[in-house]
Amino acid sequence: MRTTFHTRQPWAELFLKTAREFVCESPARPERFMEKMKTNQGSVGILSGYGLDEDGLERKNPVIVALGDSVTAGHFECLLTGTPEEVRRMMEMPVGEQPAPGDRPPIEITDARECYLEKFRGMLLDRYERTSVSAINAGIAGDHLISMAARAGRDVIRYQPDLVIINGSLNWDVSLGTADDYRAILKALVQRIKAETEADIILLTPNGEVPNTALFGPDAPAATTPERVEKIREVAWEENVCLADVYAVWEKARAQGCPWEELLAGPGAHPGVEGHEVYAMVLMKLFD
Repeated sequence: MRTTFHTRQPWAELFLKTAREFVCESPARPERFMEKMKTNQGSVGILSGYGLDEDGLERKNPVIVALGDSVTAGHFECLLTGTPEEVRRMMEMPVGEQPAPGDRPPIEITDARECYLEKFRGMLLDRYERTSVSAINAGIAGDHLISMAARAGRDVIRYQPDLVIINGSLNWDVSLGTADDYRAILKALVQRIKAETEADIILLTPNGEVPNTALFGPDAPAATTPERVEKIREVAWEENVCLADVYAVWEKARAQGCPWEELLAGPGAHPGVEGHEVYAMVLMKLFD
C-alpha cells in the first residue's frame, strides 16, 4: 500500500531546510565505498581499465545492506482503529483466537518505495551516474538490536556488502537492558562486521519519537531514546566508523518550533515521507 501521509506546511519546509543546512560531524567517511562507486563504471573489465577481480570475475556492483526495524522496512501509517484498550486487546489476542494470516487486516501501511534506503540509493545514482548499486533492505518491523546482532550473519555478512547501515535503536526498552548494554551490543556488532567484511559502516541515530498514546493511552511510557543516541555517537567515534546523526536534525527542527507530532506518520515512531527524505539527505552528507 502507498503511504498518503505528508507533513503539513510550514513544518515540512522547515524540517527539510533544517536537514539541508545540517553540518555533518562524523569520525569517518565511507571512503572505500565512494571509490567503488567512482570506479565501477558498468562496463566490462577489459574496457573499463580495471580488469577482473581477484577471482577472475567481472567486478560486481556495489552492495548496500541496511539493518534495522520498521523504519528501515518502510512502515508508515497505523491502520488499527479503536480505543487504546481495543487496540491492545487485538494485538495481545492469543494465537489460537487470531484470524488466519490471509484474513487479517493490515496493521500498518508498508511502502518500501518511500523508505530512506530507496531514497538514498536514488541520490547515490544521481551522484554516481556511471554505476549501478544494489540495496538490500534488512529492516524487520518490531525488531531490536539484540535480534539484529543475532541475524547479522544471515542478513548482512553473507552478502559481503560494500556499505552497511545500522539503524536499530527505537524498539529498545528497559526489559532488554540498560543503555550501556545497548552500547556493548552495538560495539560488538560493529566489530564483527569489520572483522568479517570489508564494508564501510554507517551508524544512524534515529528519528524522533513521541509517546505512543494510541497503544498505551495517556500514560504511555517516556521514551529513553536520547540515552541510546549518545551511545551510538560514542561507538561511532570509538570505532572510527561513519555517523549519520539524524536525531540531531530532529532536535534542531524542534528547537525552531517544529512539533515532532507533525513529522510522524502514526503513533510512536514512524516518520512520514519527509522524515525518510531527511534520513537520505543526512546519509548523503557523508559524501560531500
